[in-house]
Amino acid sequence: MIKTKHISDKEFLSKELYKTAIEPVLSIDSTRKIYLVGGAIRDLLLNKTPCDFDFAVSGSGIEFARKFAKKVRGSFVLLSEKDDEARVVLHKTITFDFNGFGDKRISDDLVRRDFTINALALNLKKPDNIIDYFHGLHHLKHKTIAPVSENSLKLDPLRILRAFRHALELNFKVDKKVLLLAKEISLNDIASERISYELLRICECPKSYSYVKPLYKLNLLEQIFPSAHELLLDKDLFGHSLRTYKTVETLVSNKSYFSQFSSEFENYFNNFTYRKALLKIAGLLHDIAKPHTQFTTDEGDMHFYGHDNLGAKIVQRLGYEKLRLSRKQVQMLKTLVQNHMRLHLLATAPELTDRAIRRFFRDLGDEFLGLMILTFADGYATAKMTGHLERTFTRMMQLKAADDSKKKIKRIITGDDLIALGYKPGPPFAPILQELEELQLDGKITTKQDGIEYIKNHFPK
Repeated sequence: MIKTKHISDKEFLSKELYKTAIEPVLSIDSTRKIYLVGGAIRDLLLNKTPCDFDFAVSGSGIEFARKFAKKVRGSFVLLSEKDDEARVVLHKTITFDFNGFGDKRISDDLVRRDFTINALALNLKKPDNIIDYFHGLHHLKHKTIAPVSENSLKLDPLRILRAFRHALELNFKVDKKVLLLAKEISLNDIASERISYELLRICECPKSYSYVKPLYKLNLLEQIFPSAHELLLDKDLFGHSLRTYKTVETLVSNKSYFSQFSSEFENYFNNFTYRKALLKIAGLLHDIAKPHTQFTTDEGDMHFYGHDNLGAKIVQRLGYEKLRLSRKQVQMLKTLVQNHMRLHLLATAPELTDRAIRRFFRDLGDEFLGLMILTFADGYATAKMTGHLERTFTRMMQLKAADDSKKKIKRIITGDDLIALGYKPGPPFAPILQELEELQLDGKITTKQDGIEYIKNHFPK
């Protein structure tokens, strides 16, 4: 039985929306049946402005999309010839997806969609009733992510990640039936790029931890991170990794010790897409190499020598080959994993010198705050002891602020001096000059000759 919701097209489809998205579509072919379906209707009912529009059209969806792209001068993207799906991107911000249902009924298109709240339809020729075959309006009212059919997840196993993402972004709950159906699916045949897209959006959300555990219990986390197989098998070690993830999420989502560094905090997270997600993933995977480096002494002490460097290599390979992340995203994960012991060592060292602090900031670059947050979370997840870390970080940030407030000093040694000494220009120049500048700030180098002697003794060609 078809359930419908009567609406006023004036209140539902605003003039601006109608002119931007609906009118251009209707102008393509007056003989076609054209339905607005899916997420756009869901968002409109939730009083959200959609920027992605799905349309189901009679006849060929790909043919319709080509005509539409030509009319609006948008970019045509073929999604699936088999499923008769194509996309048109307009102004790089609005997407129009078209799916053809041939000479069938609209119900045949809706039944193969993922969740009931996305299986709503509006006949654009008669936009006065929302068509609802699968109780989507009921689930929308009760904020529930429920599958359209028993085959919903089998048709596209990635839908389990999409269910979690929708739940987090909309503040909905996932119906138990989704989790039951997920026990019979595998992500192994899903394109890595699609998995990464959903994973990053999930992890970027403030309460993503609640869905990381179900991914683990459904054996999907190992399919996403196959290199973490041994880590996932170790109950204690993975328990620590989960606690680290959860603590990172708490630190970046709520008021915490790091709130006092508001300028650095905003700068760190606002200039890099999915940085919160990647930082949480680094928390989950920071000990990925521990099972490979475990060593027990004759006295019974357990060590994991080199797990930071080996872990960096593993996540780098995972990031490129499995997750298909960008170079910048992979570099972030690698840097955090490779250095995750560094601040622990600085905080417990007998003496923490200004030079060691400056070298830390120089080496970490933009990732200094991310590593502080990860180290704090790691320490809290281990023994809930962070006082020594807070004292260390406070001193480090005070020195950095003092250095940043100083007028940039005129360097005694420049790149020209290095060239005159016979050094070949290139990337090694930066750390050499930076170290000499730090020595100059500390008053340990006061003349050009001092600098030249230091270079000869510490940086052989």
